Amino acid sequence: MLRMLSLVLPTYNEAENIPELLPQIKKVLKKVPHEIIVVDDNSPDETWRVAQELAHNTDNVHVIRRIDRRGLSSAVIDGFLAAKGDVLMVMDADGQHDMEKLPELYEAAQKNNGIAIGSRYVKGGSIGEWDEQRYFMSRMATGLAKKLCKVQVQDPMSGFFAIHRSVFEEVLPRLNPKGFKILLDLLVHVPKNTPTSEIPFTFGTRSHGESKLSRRVQIEFLEYLYDVVLGKYIPLAFVKYCLVGSFGVVVNVVAFHIFSGFFNFSWAVIAAIETAIISNFWMNNVWTFAHVRLKGRAILMGLLKFNAACALGGLANYAISTYLFVQGVPSLVAVLIGAFTSVLWNYTMNRIFTWRA
Repeated sequence: MLRMLSLVLPTYNEAENIPELLPQIKKVLKKVPHEIIVVDDNSPDETWRVAQELAHNTDNVHVIRRIDRRGLSSAVIDGFLAAKGDVLMVMDADGQHDMEKLPELYEAAQKNNGIAIGSRYVKGGSIGEWDEQRYFMSRMATGLAKKLCKVQVQDPMSGFFAIHRSVFEEVLPRLNPKGFKILLDLLVHVPKNTPTSEIPFTFGTRSHGESKLSRRVQIEFLEYLYDVVLGKYIPLAFVKYCLVGSFGVVVNVVAFHIFSGFFNFSWAVIAAIETAIISNFWMNNVWTFAHVRLKGRAILMGLLKFNAACALGGLANYAISTYLFVQGVPSLVAVLIGAFTSVLWNYTMNRIFTWRA
Protein backbone atom coordinates (compact mmCIF):
# COMPACT_ATOMS: atom_id res chain seq x y z
CA MET A 1 0.00 0.00 0.00
CA LEU A 2 1.39 3.37 -1.04
CA ARG A 3 0.77 6.73 0.57
CA MET A 4 -1.14 8.17 -2.36
CA LEU A 5 -4.59 8.94 -3.74
CA SER A 6 -6.38 6.38 -5.88
CA LEU A 7 -9.17 8.16 -7.76
CA VAL A 8 -11.86 5.93 -9.29
CA LEU A 9 -14.00 7.21 -12.16
CA PRO A 10 -16.97 4.88 -12.84
CA THR A 11 -18.15 5.46 -16.40
CA TYR A 12 -20.93 4.55 -18.79
CA ASN A 13 -21.21 6.42 -22.10
CA GLU A 14 -18.77 9.16 -21.11
CA ALA A 15 -16.58 9.07 -24.25
CA GLU A 16 -17.00 12.83 -24.77
CA ASN A 17 -16.23 13.76 -21.18
CA ILE A 18 -13.18 11.61 -20.43
CA PRO A 19 -10.72 13.39 -22.80
CA GLU A 20 -11.60 16.72 -21.18
CA LEU A 21 -11.71 15.43 -17.62
CA LEU A 22 -8.42 13.53 -17.27
CA PRO A 23 -6.08 16.45 -18.15
CA GLN A 24 -7.97 18.71 -15.73
CA ILE A 25 -7.70 16.16 -12.91
CA LYS A 26 -3.99 15.71 -13.46
CA LYS A 27 -3.53 19.47 -13.33
CA VAL A 28 -5.43 19.75 -10.03
CA LEU A 29 -3.50 16.82 -8.54
CA LYS A 30 -0.03 17.81 -9.75
CA LYS A 31 1.19 18.15 -6.15
CA VAL A 32 -0.57 15.02 -4.90
CA PRO A 33 0.81 11.50 -5.58
CA HIS A 34 -2.04 9.77 -7.33
CA GLU A 35 -3.39 7.23 -9.79
CA ILE A 36 -6.61 7.39 -11.81
CA ILE A 37 -8.67 4.24 -12.38
CA VAL A 38 -11.43 4.36 -15.01
CA VAL A 39 -13.97 1.57 -14.48
CA ASP A 40 -16.24 1.28 -17.51
CA ASP A 41 -19.28 -0.97 -17.86
CA ASN A 42 -18.58 -1.83 -21.50
CA SER A 43 -20.14 1.43 -22.76
CA PRO A 44 -21.79 1.31 -26.21
CA ASP A 45 -19.95 4.56 -27.06
CA GLU A 46 -16.66 2.78 -26.24
CA THR A 47 -15.67 4.99 -23.34
CA TRP A 48 -13.27 2.23 -22.35
CA ARG A 49 -11.44 2.50 -25.70
CA VAL A 50 -11.10 6.28 -25.40
CA ALA A 51 -9.77 5.89 -21.85
CA GLN A 52 -7.29 3.19 -22.93
CA GLU A 53 -5.93 5.44 -25.67
CA LEU A 54 -5.41 8.23 -23.15
CA ALA A 55 -3.80 5.81 -20.70
CA HIS A 56 -1.11 4.92 -23.27
CA ASN A 57 0.43 8.35 -22.72
CA THR A 58 0.66 8.20 -18.94
CA ASP A 59 1.72 5.66 -16.33
CA ASN A 60 -0.81 6.49 -13.63
CA VAL A 61 -4.05 6.06 -15.58
CA HIS A 62 -5.54 2.57 -15.62
CA VAL A 63 -8.69 1.23 -17.28
CA ILE A 64 -10.96 -1.62 -16.19
CA ARG A 65 -13.51 -2.74 -18.78
CA ARG A 66 -16.29 -4.80 -17.19
CA ILE A 67 -18.10 -7.11 -19.58
CA ASP A 68 -20.67 -9.00 -17.49
CA ARG A 69 -21.18 -6.64 -14.58
CA ARG A 70 -23.24 -3.47 -14.30
CA GLY A 71 -23.89 -0.83 -11.66
CA LEU A 72 -22.14 2.14 -10.15
CA SER A 73 -21.65 0.71 -6.66
CA SER A 74 -20.02 -2.49 -7.84
CA ALA A 75 -17.89 -0.49 -10.32
CA VAL A 76 -16.56 1.65 -7.48
CA ILE A 77 -15.78 -1.41 -5.36
CA ASP A 78 -13.94 -3.06 -8.26
CA GLY A 79 -11.95 0.13 -8.71
CA PHE A 80 -11.10 0.32 -5.02
CA LEU A 81 -9.97 -3.33 -5.02
CA ALA A 82 -7.60 -2.60 -7.91
CA ALA A 83 -6.21 0.55 -6.29
CA LYS A 84 -2.74 0.94 -4.78
CA GLY A 85 -3.21 4.02 -2.61
CA ASP A 86 -4.05 4.36 1.07
CA VAL A 87 -6.82 6.87 0.28
CA LEU A 88 -9.55 5.77 -2.12
CA MET A 89 -11.75 8.34 -3.82
CA VAL A 90 -14.62 8.40 -6.30
CA MET A 91 -16.09 11.16 -8.44
CA ASP A 92 -18.40 11.33 -11.44
CA ALA A 93 -16.87 11.49 -14.90
CA ASP A 94 -19.42 13.98 -16.23
CA GLY A 95 -17.92 17.17 -14.79
CA GLN A 96 -20.60 17.71 -12.13
CA HIS A 97 -18.24 17.30 -9.18
CA ASP A 98 -15.85 20.12 -8.31
CA MET A 99 -12.42 18.64 -8.98
CA GLU A 100 -10.77 21.59 -7.24
CA LYS A 101 -11.87 19.87 -4.02
CA LEU A 102 -9.86 16.72 -4.76
CA PRO A 103 -6.72 17.71 -2.78
CA GLU A 104 -8.86 18.88 0.16
CA LEU A 105 -10.81 15.62 0.27
CA TYR A 106 -7.58 13.64 0.03
CA GLU A 107 -5.96 15.52 2.89
CA ALA A 108 -9.09 15.20 5.07
CA ALA A 109 -9.31 11.41 4.63
CA GLN A 110 -5.56 11.10 5.12
CA LYS A 111 -5.75 13.10 8.34
CA ASN A 112 -8.80 11.53 9.98
CA ASN A 113 -8.20 7.95 8.75
CA GLY A 114 -11.90 7.84 7.95
CA ILE A 115 -14.25 9.32 5.36
CA ALA A 116 -14.30 12.77 3.74
CA ILE A 117 -17.43 13.72 1.82
CA GLY A 118 -17.99 16.34 -0.84
CA SER A 119 -21.27 17.71 0.53
CA ARG A 120 -24.06 19.69 -1.13
CA TYR A 121 -25.98 20.18 2.11
CA VAL A 122 -23.51 21.72 4.55
CA LYS A 123 -22.88 25.45 4.80
CA GLY A 124 -21.16 26.61 1.62
CA GLY A 125 -22.47 23.69 -0.45
CA SER A 126 -25.13 23.91 -3.15
CA ILE A 127 -27.22 21.76 -5.49
CA GLY A 128 -26.50 24.17 -8.34
CA GLU A 129 -29.15 24.37 -11.05
CA TRP A 130 -31.47 21.56 -9.98
CA ASP A 131 -35.19 22.06 -10.56
CA GLU A 132 -37.71 21.89 -7.71
CA GLN A 133 -38.74 18.29 -8.43
CA ARG A 134 -35.21 16.91 -8.34
CA TYR A 135 -34.39 18.92 -5.22
CA PHE A 136 -37.50 17.61 -3.45
CA MET A 137 -36.73 14.01 -4.41
CA SER A 138 -33.11 14.37 -3.29
CA ARG A 139 -34.03 15.83 0.09
CA MET A 140 -36.66 13.13 0.68
CA ALA A 141 -34.20 10.37 -0.23
CA THR A 142 -31.50 11.99 1.91
CA GLY A 143 -33.86 12.12 4.89
CA LEU A 144 -34.58 8.40 4.60
CA ALA A 145 -30.91 7.58 4.11
CA LYS A 146 -29.76 9.53 7.17
CA LYS A 147 -31.94 7.39 9.43
CA LEU A 148 -30.02 4.28 8.35
CA CYS A 149 -26.44 5.55 8.70
CA LYS A 150 -24.18 4.50 11.55
CA VAL A 151 -22.54 7.95 11.50
CA GLN A 152 -24.49 11.14 10.98
CA VAL A 153 -23.65 13.31 7.98
CA GLN A 154 -25.68 15.82 5.99
CA ASP A 155 -25.13 14.33 2.52
CA PRO A 156 -25.04 10.50 2.71
CA MET A 157 -26.17 10.31 -0.94
CA SER A 158 -23.13 12.11 -2.33
CA GLY A 159 -21.20 10.41 -5.11
CA PHE A 160 -18.09 12.47 -4.37
CA PHE A 161 -16.05 11.22 -1.40
CA ALA A 162 -12.77 9.77 -0.15
CA ILE A 163 -12.28 6.90 2.27
CA HIS A 164 -9.17 5.59 3.97
CA ARG A 165 -8.26 2.10 2.79
CA SER A 166 -8.31 0.71 6.34
CA VAL A 167 -11.98 1.67 6.73
CA PHE A 168 -12.92 0.26 3.32
CA GLU A 169 -11.20 -3.06 3.96
CA GLU A 170 -12.86 -3.41 7.36
CA VAL A 171 -16.37 -2.86 5.97
CA LEU A 172 -15.92 -4.63 2.60
CA PRO A 173 -17.34 -8.06 3.62
CA ARG A 174 -20.59 -6.39 4.74
CA LEU A 175 -21.22 -4.24 1.67
CA ASN A 176 -24.19 -4.75 -0.64
CA PRO A 177 -22.87 -3.49 -4.01
CA LYS A 178 -26.27 -2.79 -5.51
CA GLY A 179 -27.61 0.37 -7.03
CA PHE A 180 -26.27 3.86 -7.33
CA LYS A 181 -25.21 5.09 -3.89
CA ILE A 182 -22.07 3.37 -2.64
CA LEU A 183 -21.42 6.03 0.02
CA LEU A 184 -24.75 5.25 1.68
CA ASP A 185 -23.84 1.56 1.79
CA LEU A 186 -20.53 2.41 3.43
CA LEU A 187 -22.16 4.69 6.02
CA VAL A 188 -24.72 2.00 6.83
CA HIS A 189 -22.02 -0.58 7.61
CA VAL A 190 -19.05 1.35 9.07
CA PRO A 191 -18.45 1.32 12.85
CA LYS A 192 -20.24 4.09 14.74
CA ASN A 193 -16.98 5.75 15.73
CA THR A 194 -15.71 6.16 12.15
CA PRO A 195 -14.34 9.71 11.71
CA THR A 196 -16.15 11.71 9.02
CA SER A 197 -15.84 15.22 7.64
CA GLU A 198 -17.86 17.07 5.03
CA ILE A 199 -16.41 19.58 2.60
CA PRO A 200 -18.88 21.86 0.81
CA PHE A 201 -19.03 21.97 -2.96
CA THR A 202 -21.46 23.21 -5.61
CA PHE A 203 -22.99 20.54 -7.81
CA GLY A 204 -22.27 21.48 -11.42
CA THR A 205 -23.97 20.83 -14.75
CA ARG A 206 -23.14 17.85 -16.93
CA SER A 207 -20.55 18.64 -19.63
CA HIS A 208 -21.79 16.14 -22.25
CA GLY A 209 -24.28 13.28 -22.46
CA GLU A 210 -27.39 12.42 -20.48
CA SER A 211 -28.03 12.07 -16.75
CA LYS A 212 -27.92 8.55 -15.30
CA LEU A 213 -30.65 9.39 -12.74
CA SER A 214 -33.27 7.14 -14.34
CA ARG A 215 -36.44 5.59 -12.93
CA ARG A 216 -34.49 2.34 -12.62
CA VAL A 217 -31.94 4.04 -10.36
CA GLN A 218 -34.76 5.36 -8.15
CA ILE A 219 -36.27 1.87 -7.89
CA GLU A 220 -32.87 0.41 -7.00
CA PHE A 221 -32.58 2.95 -4.18
CA LEU A 222 -35.94 1.83 -2.74
CA GLU A 223 -34.86 -1.80 -3.09
CA TYR A 224 -31.66 -1.00 -1.21
CA LEU A 225 -33.66 0.57 1.63
CA TYR A 226 -35.76 -2.60 1.85
CA ASP A 227 -32.62 -4.75 1.89
CA VAL A 228 -31.16 -2.78 4.78
CA VAL A 229 -34.34 -2.67 6.89
CA LEU A 230 -36.12 -5.97 6.15
CA GLY A 231 -33.91 -7.94 3.77
CA LYS A 232 -32.25 -9.96 6.53
CA TYR A 233 -35.68 -11.31 7.55
CA ILE A 234 -37.41 -11.73 4.18
CA PRO A 235 -35.10 -11.60 1.13
CA LEU A 236 -36.07 -9.02 -1.47
CA ALA A 237 -35.80 -11.65 -4.20
CA PHE A 238 -38.50 -13.71 -2.44
CA VAL A 239 -40.81 -10.67 -2.24
CA LYS A 240 -40.29 -10.02 -5.94
CA TYR A 241 -40.91 -13.68 -6.72
CA CYS A 242 -44.23 -13.57 -4.85
CA LEU A 243 -45.27 -10.36 -6.63
CA VAL A 244 -44.49 -11.94 -9.99
CA GLY A 245 -46.50 -15.00 -8.98
CA SER A 246 -49.46 -12.80 -8.01
CA PHE A 247 -49.34 -11.11 -11.39
CA GLY A 248 -49.16 -14.59 -12.94
CA VAL A 249 -52.60 -15.34 -11.51
CA VAL A 250 -53.99 -12.40 -13.49
CA VAL A 251 -52.19 -13.61 -16.63
CA ASN A 252 -53.61 -17.10 -16.08
CA VAL A 253 -57.20 -15.84 -15.84
CA VAL A 254 -56.91 -13.55 -18.88
CA ALA A 255 -55.21 -16.27 -20.93
CA PHE A 256 -57.92 -18.80 -20.00
CA HIS A 257 -60.60 -16.35 -21.14
CA ILE A 258 -58.83 -15.93 -24.49
CA PHE A 259 -58.08 -19.63 -25.08
CA SER A 260 -61.66 -20.63 -24.15
CA GLY A 261 -62.71 -19.17 -27.47
CA PHE A 262 -60.50 -21.64 -29.37
CA PHE A 263 -60.22 -24.83 -27.26
CA ASN A 264 -62.29 -26.96 -24.92
CA PHE A 265 -62.05 -26.41 -21.17
CA SER A 266 -59.16 -28.79 -20.46
CA TRP A 267 -56.92 -27.53 -23.25
CA ALA A 268 -57.76 -23.91 -22.40
CA VAL A 269 -56.69 -24.54 -18.78
CA ILE A 270 -53.40 -26.14 -19.87
CA ALA A 271 -52.64 -23.34 -22.34
CA ALA A 272 -53.45 -20.68 -19.74
CA ILE A 273 -51.20 -22.31 -17.13
CA GLU A 274 -48.27 -22.50 -19.56
CA THR A 275 -48.82 -18.88 -20.61
CA ALA A 276 -48.66 -17.83 -16.96
CA ILE A 277 -45.52 -19.92 -16.43
CA ILE A 278 -43.80 -18.30 -19.43
CA SER A 279 -44.87 -14.83 -18.20
CA ASN A 280 -43.57 -15.54 -14.70
CA PHE A 281 -40.29 -16.90 -16.06
CA TRP A 282 -39.73 -13.79 -18.18
CA MET A 283 -40.52 -11.37 -15.33
CA ASN A 284 -38.34 -13.26 -12.87
CA ASN A 285 -35.50 -13.30 -15.38
CA VAL A 286 -35.56 -9.56 -16.08
CA TRP A 287 -36.50 -8.38 -12.58
CA THR A 288 -36.35 -10.81 -9.65
CA PHE A 289 -33.05 -12.39 -10.67
CA ALA A 290 -31.76 -9.61 -12.92
CA HIS A 291 -28.28 -9.86 -11.36
CA VAL A 292 -27.95 -13.43 -12.73
CA ARG A 293 -30.16 -12.94 -15.79
CA LEU A 294 -30.17 -15.80 -18.29
CA LYS A 295 -29.17 -14.92 -21.83
CA GLY A 296 -28.96 -16.63 -25.21
CA ARG A 297 -29.36 -20.40 -25.20
CA ALA A 298 -29.48 -20.47 -21.42
CA ILE A 299 -32.97 -18.96 -21.57
CA LEU A 300 -34.49 -22.09 -23.13
CA MET A 301 -32.85 -24.40 -20.59
CA GLY A 302 -33.91 -22.05 -17.82
CA LEU A 303 -37.52 -22.14 -19.02
CA LEU A 304 -37.49 -25.94 -18.97
CA LYS A 305 -36.11 -25.96 -15.40
CA PHE A 306 -38.68 -23.37 -14.38
CA ASN A 307 -41.49 -25.52 -15.80
CA ALA A 308 -40.18 -28.60 -14.00
CA ALA A 309 -39.91 -26.76 -10.67
CA CYS A 310 -43.44 -25.35 -11.05
CA ALA A 311 -44.83 -28.79 -11.94
CA LEU A 312 -43.27 -30.37 -8.85
CA GLY A 313 -44.45 -27.41 -6.78
CA GLY A 314 -47.98 -27.99 -8.03
CA LEU A 315 -47.79 -31.65 -7.03
CA ALA A 316 -46.49 -30.68 -3.57
CA ASN A 317 -49.35 -28.19 -3.23
CA TYR A 318 -51.91 -30.87 -4.09
CA ALA A 319 -50.36 -33.52 -1.84
CA ILE A 320 -50.02 -31.29 1.23
CA SER A 321 -53.46 -29.70 0.84
CA THR A 322 -55.12 -33.10 0.43
CA TYR A 323 -53.24 -34.64 3.38
CA LEU A 324 -54.14 -31.77 5.72
CA PHE A 325 -57.79 -31.82 4.64
CA VAL A 326 -58.00 -35.59 5.26
CA GLN A 327 -56.50 -35.02 8.72
CA GLY A 328 -59.36 -32.66 9.58
CA VAL A 329 -57.75 -29.29 8.84
CA PRO A 330 -60.32 -26.79 7.49
CA SER A 331 -60.26 -26.73 3.68
CA LEU A 332 -59.26 -23.05 3.34
CA VAL A 333 -56.39 -23.42 5.81
CA ALA A 334 -55.23 -26.61 4.07
CA VAL A 335 -55.25 -24.91 0.68
CA LEU A 336 -53.36 -21.86 1.98
CA ILE A 337 -50.66 -24.02 3.61
CA GLY A 338 -50.33 -26.07 0.44
CA ALA A 339 -50.07 -22.94 -1.71
CA PHE A 340 -47.44 -21.36 0.56
CA THR A 341 -45.43 -24.59 0.56
CA SER A 342 -45.58 -24.60 -3.23
CA VAL A 343 -44.33 -21.01 -3.41
CA LEU A 344 -41.41 -21.79 -1.09
CA TRP A 345 -40.57 -24.89 -3.12
CA ASN A 346 -40.69 -23.04 -6.44
CA TYR A 347 -38.58 -20.15 -5.16
CA THR A 348 -35.96 -22.39 -3.56
CA MET A 349 -35.63 -24.76 -6.50
CA ASN A 350 -35.45 -21.97 -9.07
CA ARG A 351 -32.97 -20.05 -6.94
CA ILE A 352 -30.74 -23.11 -6.77
CA PHE A 353 -31.11 -24.60 -10.25
CA THR A 354 -32.53 -22.00 -12.66
CA TRP A 355 -30.88 -18.75 -11.52
CA ARG A 356 -27.76 -19.82 -9.71
CA ALA A 357 -25.66 -16.95 -8.37
